[in-house]
Amino acid sequence: MLGAFTLAAAAALPADRELQRVMQRRWVQESPLFSRSADVFNAYGSPGVFAGSLALFAAGWASDRPDLARLGLRASETIMLSGMVTGGIKGFAGRARPFASPGNPNDFRILSGTHDAARQSFPSGHTTSVFAFASAMDRELRLSHPGTARWAGPALYTAATLTGLARMHADKHWASDVVMGAGIGLVSGLVVARFHADRPRHWIDQRLLPRVRR
Repeated sequence: MLGAFTLAAAAALPADRELQRVMQRRWVQESPLFSRSADVFNAYGSPGVFAGSLALFAAGWASDRPDLARLGLRASETIMLSGMVTGGIKGFAGRARPFASPGNPNDFRILSGTHDAARQSFPSGHTTSVFAFASAMDRELRLSHPGTARWAGPALYTAATLTGLARMHADKHWASDVVMGAGIGLVSGLVVARFHADRPRHWIDQRLLPRVRR
């Protein structure tokens, strides 16, 4: 899956310049609906999903509900894993953000992203986080609350997609950054789910999840 998203990001590269122009057109930028929606979904990407994961975890402990705490824990694990991967790639690739290099999506400078925030465009961190959150929540809900998963899964992935578009609207990322961030987030969810499926009594769960009081 990660290979497929890498190819998709590469395929999106030729369209990066034109999509930036579309997103930065005057009527798009001055639309109150687009601007307010972008603000909401940018906030959802950070700190929204981080705060949401911690809130679910804390609510699970407070209400003595391991299933709720597990939702928050898995989401947090997935966001952290995906964030480490994305952070490493950002530092190495050193791609200039659209606002820093308008009309030039091929402005890469190896390792410059380690010290220059304007060169941390590839991949999109916000998009990585929201797709990691969506992937983790969807998989856990399918196991613990299948009825809820039927509508929550599509809603979470829709919100994640809109967050990627919001990052492009804010001129912080190219389209290919968003595609790659989505892939890393989704694959991180798969990795965390497989890890715990193979280790049902791992120390992470034994120490961090509440036990039902009898």
